[in-house]
Amino acid sequence: MKLDAKLLAAQEVTTAYQRRGVRRAAHVLLPTGAYAWLRGWRLRFNGSALGRRAHLAGGAMLDLASRSGVLAGLHYTLFSREFDREHRSVLAARARHISDVFAGRGNLYMLRRNVHRIEKGLIMKPARPIFALAMIEDTVRAFGDCLHSVDCGGQQDVVSLQWSRQVLDEYFSRVHDHDIVARARFAYDATIARHDARLADDRHRAPFKRLPDTGLPTIEHMEAMALYRRSVRWFTDRPVPREVIDRAVEVAGASPTACNRQPFRFAIYDSPEAVAKVGAIPKGTPGWLHQIPCFIVIIGKFDAFRYERDRHIPYIDGCLAAMSLIYALEAQGVSSCCVNFPDYAETEKRMAETLGLPAWERAVMCLAIGYPDLDERVPYSQKLPLDGLRQYNKLA
Repeated sequence: MKLDAKLLAAQEVTTAYQRRGVRRAAHVLLPTGAYAWLRGWRLRFNGSALGRRAHLAGGAMLDLASRSGVLAGLHYTLFSREFDREHRSVLAARARHISDVFAGRGNLYMLRRNVHRIEKGLIMKPARPIFALAMIEDTVRAFGDCLHSVDCGGQQDVVSLQWSRQVLDEYFSRVHDHDIVARARFAYDATIARHDARLADDRHRAPFKRLPDTGLPTIEHMEAMALYRRSVRWFTDRPVPREVIDRAVEVAGASPTACNRQPFRFAIYDSPEAVAKVGAIPKGTPGWLHQIPCFIVIIGKFDAFRYERDRHIPYIDGCLAAMSLIYALEAQGVSSCCVNFPDYAETEKRMAETLGLPAWERAVMCLAIGYPDLDERVPYSQKLPLDGLRQYNKLA
């Protein structure tokens, strides 16, 4: 799926190096020769004894600021605004989450989190006669709100509600003799009476006992997969079938996530025009974007969380799913290359505008995928030895 000359020309324009801040102003205002001289002087200064002392002094100032939350806050208020976009995203996500919960629109993330916590309570040893009192009424209310949202066409995830019903059924069959549980049970029964047909399900979704290993890959198979997988940047013209991608996405969706909220989604682009436009946004694709058949953006959904303490989870969970996606694609003969997405204001703004992302969603990373051109080489990329990767029982 090669791009034509028009698309390639557009790529060369959009992937040009974008200078920022003082460098951008100097590049615009100064003649070419003067800018080149200034850049050369800066490089010489950085390599000089005076330059090294200046950088060491700057590092000492950062170390001092890092010793106090107040000083660190002042630094990022007065001297750097690099965290501004993350602050805005987290605040917008908190506002949306709280609004959904308390306006009765049905927050599926809160429901999934609470139901998963109830699941864990159901499998605890020894079994507790009463648990989840602090969340059961909120959970039942969220369950009803999400069902109402399905009726209104705003929520499509019926399987999560079927899972919730089975877990709640088991909870109410085991937990009795408390006023809070009685109130929640009354509300739950009323909700089920109104939506019983919609929640019909012949699949068991409550906690279960796993069967012994039956035909799972061996560690030797996993080692072979990990060693064979490499970052491939040269692909054939063969398009990647969507059924192959979808099957890999289903595997990725089975990855572990914090309280089963799955705060991510995959934005997939497989037309030459879309690949050229979206793939040009990260900094790592110049020179090989023109022959990428499919480009995936992994998007973190910050509205899955109410508190700042969870702000890293969309990155963690999104990348856990990304690795499963990569292996599931490789198992089907489709190779990939992770494309870094540095936190630059300009690139993030372009990505948000191009993909139409709301304020509470951010791109986590990107992935180029396609059938590998086996006539081309891949980097060896030496990995760390075992001793550099792990330590046992080391304490402070």
